[in-house]
Amino acid sequence: MLTLYLAQMANSGLALGAVYGLMALGFSLIYNSSRLINFAQGELLLLAGLGLYSLSRLFELSPLFCLAAAALWGFLLGWTLYATTLGLTLNASPLRQLMLTVAASLIWQGAAILIWGKKPLMPQQLLPLPPLRLGPLFLSRDTLTGLTLAISSGALLTLFLRFTRTGRAIRAVSMNPLAAMLQGINPKRAYALAFALAGVLAALAAIAIGPQTMLRYDMGLGLGLKGFVAATIGGYTSLWLAFLGGIGLGLLEAGLVLTLSAELKETITYALLIVLLIVAPHREKNLVNG
Repeated sequence: MLTLYLAQMANSGLALGAVYGLMALGFSLIYNSSRLINFAQGELLLLAGLGLYSLSRLFELSPLFCLAAAALWGFLLGWTLYATTLGLTLNASPLRQLMLTVAASLIWQGAAILIWGKKPLMPQQLLPLPPLRLGPLFLSRDTLTGLTLAISSGALLTLFLRFTRTGRAIRAVSMNPLAAMLQGINPKRAYALAFALAGVLAALAAIAIGPQTMLRYDMGLGLGLKGFVAATIGGYTSLWLAFLGGIGLGLLEAGLVLTLSAELKETITYALLIVLLIVAPHREKNLVNG
């Protein structure tokens, strides 16, 4: 019986953790390029998922075309978010920039209601991978799809940032924008690209989460905050640490649901966030000091 509970917890936790990990990658990417926390990340997921839902109702999408459409749609959404927030207030105070992303999330949620309504929508699984059994561990189709998308995205993003000229430009801007400018790098373009890539990650997260929980007009804020918690657990120092923070958060929530109750899950998760925000400055100082 215990083995069955643990297997169920692992399957549920990894399914959610993959989504949280993708969201955490987006938070970490934007923060490390612009030192901005993007609280509209959840609405990027929402609008990306709704757009793909409408597209799948009009056309029969192959897995390859689905990935291409998600990447393009997410890229455009992320770029648009940058152009209407940070792109207009690059020299503004961090608080003003932060509040702009909060306002953008509310506006985009309203746009989702106007276009798609408040009724939950159930998208089909656009990347139908077969379930997998590894001894007592059973990974459902949704879990395997989410993990495949998350791990592949993290690996490709890491390779892009390390081994391409554009990726190295983003890293240079994150370290020292002034020095990067002296080397001929445009920080604004690097910031815009970071937002656009975060939009792609959010679109992939939408593919993973939609068949699990349906797409609802009010889901963006909650998923965005979970991504923020996951990135905070990882410490924003590494993309893979942020991703592992998402996996850990998903497993924690699954364990809380099975052992306590679903109602306590949210309370304990955000209590953990408060603790992390109190501890985070000391942890960052320790990292800087070696």
